[in-house]
Amino acid sequence: MHVSPSPSHLETSRALPRLVSDYLARAVPHSRVLPGQIELTQEGLMWSKPGAGARRFTATQHSAVDRVAFEWRARFRIARVLSLDVVDSFCGGEGSLDVRICGRRFQHDDGPETSSGEALRYLAELPWAPHAMYGNRALRWRTVDAAHVEVHIEPDPSLKVTFEFDDHGDIVRAFSASRALRRKGHWLQMPWEGTFCDYRTLGGMRLPTVAEVAWDLPEGRFVYWRGRVLAARALSSPFARPR
Repeated sequence: MHVSPSPSHLETSRALPRLVSDYLARAVPHSRVLPGQIELTQEGLMWSKPGAGARRFTATQHSAVDRVAFEWRARFRIARVLSLDVVDSFCGGEGSLDVRICGRRFQHDDGPETSSGEALRYLAELPWAPHAMYGNRALRWRTVDAAHVEVHIEPDPSLKVTFEFDDHGDIVRAFSASRALRRKGHWLQMPWEGTFCDYRTLGGMRLPTVAEVAWDLPEGRFVYWRGRVLAARALSSPFARPR
């Protein structure tokens, strides 16, 4: 029998592909109230470029449920008394990346390429904010085939990500054919993907707790992010613009 989220859920969304509605029936089976945002606590490793050493991080992420917006705050310990703080965000149609060392700005990225990349990140990480898959009215869904669905942000169909489902109905991969990557001072369009596994129930939501993110570079696949979700919770308060 086909089981979907409650009718009140579906009234807040556009038509959902069968793969997505079945996925949500397991991801948020008992939810009755749409939260304002999802909070995640993470830990993991990042690589700045191919061949570089890994840097360990801890992070907190807040993802909006009703619109395309998120903030990821991470801390990298680089010495006994020094840390590198990163804020990656998208809000109000604009994305930014801010890097500080001991409170002093070391790097700041914004502009159209950064914004489109951050919007794609929000889409790819929807498995970590399942309520947004039906509660965000800016999302448009399309079935590709028996194992894939595509989601894009209205009104820009170029901001799209494809999800791959396994035989059990879990999302195991999210990918985009082209995301802007800055290399040697130039923005290049490159294939980009994230993989998900180890589904568990955290904060009443069934989520993938392990993920890996990579670029498909001309010289080969470059994994630059590998992490684990330690905790998750749905918050009633709406997502607020980062300060």
